[in-house]
Order: sequence, then C-alpha cells, then structure tokens
Amino acid sequence: MAGYSYSSVSGFDNCPKSFEFRYIKKLPESFQSIEAFMGSTVHSVLEMIYRNRELGLGTDELELPGIFRKIWDSTYNEKIRIIKSENNITHYIDLGIRLLTGYYSNSFLNDVSKTISLEQKFEVKLNGEITFRGIIDRLSRTKDGILRVTDFKTGSVSGPLANLQLPSYAVHVFETNNEEEIELCIEDLKQKETRIAKVKKEIVESTKNKLISKINVIEKTTEFKAIIGPLCRWCGYNEICPDYLKTKNVDAGDLKHCPDCGSPLAERKGKFGKFLGCTGFPECKYTFDPRESTENIEGDMICPECGSPLRKRKGKFGVFFGCSSYPQCSFTRKIK
Repeated sequence: MAGYSYSSVSGFDNCPKSFEFRYIKKLPESFQSIEAFMGSTVHSVLEMIYRNRELGLGTDELELPGIFRKIWDSTYNEKIRIIKSENNITHYIDLGIRLLTGYYSNSFLNDVSKTISLEQKFEVKLNGEITFRGIIDRLSRTKDGILRVTDFKTGSVSGPLANLQLPSYAVHVFETNNEEEIELCIEDLKQKETRIAKVKKEIVESTKNKLISKINVIEKTTEFKAIIGPLCRWCGYNEICPDYLKTKNVDAGDLKHCPDCGSPLAERKGKFGKFLGCTGFPECKYTFDPRESTENIEGDMICPECGSPLRKRKGKFGVFFGCSSYPQCSFTRKIK
C-alpha cells in the first residue's frame, strides 16, 4: 500500500477481510450506515461554527437545527442504510441535533482556545518506507499556551490514550512544532464530556514503533480472513463477504451465533414450539425455526436485490423463498 492511516490499521484489527475489500481490492461499499452519516454531518456543522468564530461570525444555538438539516438534506443519498429497524430517519436527525446543541452549550461557548487549523490533513514517515496519514479535526492553542489536538466523537468512546489514533496525530504535531508537551483531547458529544491527556515528546518513538509493528503484520498477511461479529451488520461489504453470507444459510445444528449481530443464539420456547433466538434481544430480534428447511435448492438461490442467499420459508399462504437478510431486505419469490 502507498500509505496507511489509523482507519486502515484499526480496520485490519476489526476484520482483515473488510480491510482487503477496502484497501487492497479498493471495492466500493454497497451502503453507509446512517450512524456514520449522522456523525459526518455533525462534524461538518462543528467545523463550520468554529470557522465562523475565527472569522468573527457568531453562530446562535437556535441556528444549529437548520444548519444540520441543510447539510443533511444536501448530502443524504440512497446508499444510506438504517441497520436498527426499530429506528427511523427522524430518530437520527433528532439525535444529531441533540448532540450538537448539547456540545454547543456545554463546551463550545466555554472554549476560549484559539483555533489553528480544522480538518488538517497530514503525512509523516514512520521509517524510510512507511507513510502514515491522518486528518486532525481541530488543532488549537489553549489560554495556557498549550497545543491541543481535538477529535470529535458521536459514538461510544474511551480516553485519548485508549488506542493509537490521537497518539499518531501527536507524532505529526511534535515533529512540526517546537513543543515539549501537548494535550490530546476527545470531545465525547454523546456523554457530554471533554477528556484530556497531556503527553510529552517521548511518545513519538514509542507510537511509531507500535504503528510499524502493526503495519508489518498487515504487510506479511497473505490470507485475509473475516471476523464474524456484531459489527458485520454495519459493514458495507457484508453483501459480498462469503464468510458472512455463509452464516445466513446454514443447517440449524451448526447455527451457534446470530447472523445479524454476532451474539450467541439460545434455545427458546414459543407458541409453536422450540426455536433459536438471539441473546441480544430486544435490540436484535433475529430468530431461527429449526423446522425451517435450509437445504440448498436447485436454481437461482441468490436474492436479486441485495445478493444474500434465499431461504425456503413457510407463511400464511404456504411455502415461499425469502431473503435471508430480512427484515433489512424483504424480497420474496413464489415456489412454482
């Protein structure tokens, strides 16, 4: 690869197969989760209000919903997918606005640091051969004169030193600024918390060595295997991943984990007898009836709408073929 980033390195840790699809084969994702889209929209609004502040243009809290909706409506597209069927678009729009207004009143109004750059792209050499790239959400200087690297988060997160993302950004900041100590900051919009860790210049070499070690593992990998788990539902490659698709069409005796979220399945009793249910219920409502036929059937057994295997099912009007990705895909076909 020409270069690496924290996204690519952590992506390999999460699932080597997804890494191969994205960075080696450079295949486009079939969809983007609405959570990711909502997060990018929030980032766009934050970038705008900080730029306005540096230009001397104030942004009132009452303007935030309108700004968010304008960006949302102008960038929303047919590839955005809602994974959690119990939620709808309105839920995510309201959530994005709540995150913004909460951050505005709790942090933005009290932040007196001077913005140096926003969405700053950088590139550093980890050694003579490996290039590492990244984008810093915000680089600022506090009232105490300390450089602060800030990353905005809209999902569940840990501290600034919980992974290599912010330390990798620190490598660039230390190498391009005459600083002995800087601050790494995570703005957790979900929990309304600002988490800060001070780091010294010594972090540069140790962080580089950790990144090089991870990248060496990647470059020596010849077989990229899928890691089946809860994140599979949010992966834009799950419709072409053979290992994930295999979990959607297996015999009942071999089915151990939920093909939708990766949680273990457990035997339960219902009105019509025993069945397998996801232990992630009620967040995940996947069930499997052991009496349902999962044998391969002659003919076209791939859903023409999403590419998932078709499964023989029983309904009110008899037996039919149904997409194994239901309820995300509701394609059905009559059995002649």
